[in-house]
Amino acid sequence: MPFADILGQDRALSHLRLALSEGRLSQAYCFFGPPGVGKRATALALAQAVNCLATPARAPAPAADACGTCAACRKVAAGLHPDVTEVRPAGKTVIGIDQVREVTGRAALCAYEGRTKVFILDPAELMQEPAANALLKTLEEPTGATLFILVTAAPNALLPTILSRCQGVRFDPLGEGPLRDLLLRRGRTPEAAAAIAALAGGSAERALTLDVGEARAARDRIVREVWGGLGSLVAILDRAEELTRERDRTKLDEALEILVGFTRDVAVAKVGGPMAALVHTDRRAEVARLAAGCSVGAILATYEAQMEARRALAKNANPRFTMERLLLRMRQAMGEGQEGGHAARGAC
Repeated sequence: MPFADILGQDRALSHLRLALSEGRLSQAYCFFGPPGVGKRATALALAQAVNCLATPARAPAPAADACGTCAACRKVAAGLHPDVTEVRPAGKTVIGIDQVREVTGRAALCAYEGRTKVFILDPAELMQEPAANALLKTLEEPTGATLFILVTAAPNALLPTILSRCQGVRFDPLGEGPLRDLLLRRGRTPEAAAAIAALAGGSAERALTLDVGEARAARDRIVREVWGGLGSLVAILDRAEELTRERDRTKLDEALEILVGFTRDVAVAKVGGPMAALVHTDRRAEVARLAAGCSVGAILATYEAQMEARRALAKNANPRFTMERLLLRMRQAMGEGQEGGHAARGAC
């Protein structure tokens, strides 16, 4: 998959294309951002670009891309190129020191048939500390035409010394437009594509596997339990425990994404009225009812509390404490911003 086939990451791709065109690629990158937004696909696209047989090594920036069809590009896409190595967790748990030692040993050798040896560590935050320290020496003293790409959804979980030797490239959640385009390409109807894009939380990976009915049911449950429980301190503590019980960061991130999206709709409905453009169009009546019971200040304070919780979790804050603090701040905002006495009631 060349750069041209990657959707919704124009800023990251522009940065890489420019570096390619000017011959100033870093020898180590950290691709960071939410899960499922194209980080690994871009890493493979970069591996194709630096080894493509049809594209000059320093093509102009708009053309700095792999052809996607030559023998080298096909080998990279199939995982068969001898100079492109993906390092994944052994046993789906950690990237161990033996794996990294193998990588560092191969990095010291000449490329077998391509221009550049490429090593993709994904997810890089699963490197054990001894493995990270073993990699650090190679990053400090890179040899030859070698490119390391660390792919992660949690850059703060990496050693600071590792991060300092990598050039960071941020990947953002995908907008609904690129997600709809992706789903339409995969044969979804326009109606289904629009519904899934609104529920996918900016993740292409999630969008491709999402069941609309199940996703809407999960959204309704989370919104009902969180907003509906703000009137009781006991309920708040119970909700925080339930949201963090499984210790699955992905599910917690998805729950926060739902809350942020729903709160965004409440703010838009408050300002824009009954015909405002909402993400969750099937919940227009409930959104309007909640907006009518909240002040603009309360809604914005709630939104900021949710965004702060996302930032805290990205920095590996304690999930239970973070969710308790979030729900208490939502309760305070709603209590101070009631209009007509509805704010403390549930959204569903």
